[in-house]
Amino acid sequence: MNISRCLSIVTALLTLVALKAYIEWTAEQEEQYPAPHAARLQSVPITPFQPFEEIPPAFVFHHFNASLQQFRQSIPRAKAYWNAKQHKHFRALEEGLGGNASWNKCPSANLEELATQIKHFNSYPELYKNFILYGDCRNYSLLINEPRKCAETKNGAFLLLAIKSVPGNFAARQAVRDTWGQEGEPGGLAVRTVFLLGTAEGQQGPHLQPLVHFESQSFRDILMWDFEDTFFNLTLKDSLFLRWTLDYCRDVRFILKGDDDVFINTPKVLGYLSSVDANEPLYTGQVMSNASPFRIQRSKYYVPESFYVGPYPAYAGGGGYIFSGPLALLLLLISRHVAFYPIDDVYTGLCFQALGIPPQPHAGFMTFDIAEKDREDPCVHSQLLLVHRRSPQQTLRLWKKITDPNLRCGPEVSKPQAEQPPGF
Repeated sequence: MNISRCLSIVTALLTLVALKAYIEWTAEQEEQYPAPHAARLQSVPITPFQPFEEIPPAFVFHHFNASLQQFRQSIPRAKAYWNAKQHKHFRALEEGLGGNASWNKCPSANLEELATQIKHFNSYPELYKNFILYGDCRNYSLLINEPRKCAETKNGAFLLLAIKSVPGNFAARQAVRDTWGQEGEPGGLAVRTVFLLGTAEGQQGPHLQPLVHFESQSFRDILMWDFEDTFFNLTLKDSLFLRWTLDYCRDVRFILKGDDDVFINTPKVLGYLSSVDANEPLYTGQVMSNASPFRIQRSKYYVPESFYVGPYPAYAGGGGYIFSGPLALLLLLISRHVAFYPIDDVYTGLCFQALGIPPQPHAGFMTFDIAEKDREDPCVHSQLLLVHRRSPQQTLRLWKKITDPNLRCGPEVSKPQAEQPPGF
């Protein structure tokens, strides 16, 4: 009886010690990791006090509980594969298990198992099947890196242009380098550019690796990872880029994510960002507020009803948007608990929703192009921050015109009219 009583006392003391340690740890986390929707951005650290992988689910659950609960309520409970998977992530997070336990299991299932879990799975397009099959695989080798990209700046990188490209788009990348993607420090604001690539699509395609390596050696602006570069892998590309940012460009003030066929008025972007309060979280672009999944199979944005049910969150169109550099850490942290989605800008919107940061619409972003009559007008483009899409030849022509010091645009210049996004 005495031994049993002593064991009970020892157990109680150990429990109290553990509880005290947890309370002190929680207080330390509150001091170092304030939630972005409840505090100014200057309080959000770029470098965690411990390696990123070791930041526990308890931190995410504790600091983003309110926005996560709202996010959870916005996801319909349904038998659709993504919905069920996401609610499983919610349960795991509540239990302190996290949502990334299966990341090292690649693939996490086989096609036969998925066919029993997902209605009409066998009728899915092949790329869709592969996306689901490898949807938990988030660790891929960096084949080409530029570790000094942001290091060689006087006051840190102000704007990082992170441009999504594919190996074969040599002309588009060169047009960007020759125009709006030029690196430098205009007005003391350091601008840096990187192109985000996977490997060439498909086993039957041309072997482009030697050409991309030569390009990288010539311009020092290529980041390439060892995954197949397909449309459905853009979400993966975003995730890997966020990790690269934490490793090699952690002090960047702003990040502009865009496609290699956009036209960016870089001086106007710098002017806009110079007026922004850098201590407030920023996520801005052309905002889609009432979008829903495409159910037409021939569309590149096709989402089967057995995969996802429900509306989309408000999100900035993936052709080009800007967010605060310090949010890279928080986005990567929260993405561990948000199941990958095949449409990359929708996925980014889901992660921002989970953080409690809504997108801010900006009239200068035209990710679905402008009226046809204005598409070659430099005066119209001089009013914009970003327009999608332009060919390399158009980009070169427009850049030459809008940077011409003799360009004169009168007050009669019409306000750019956006095209309507298809199917919204």
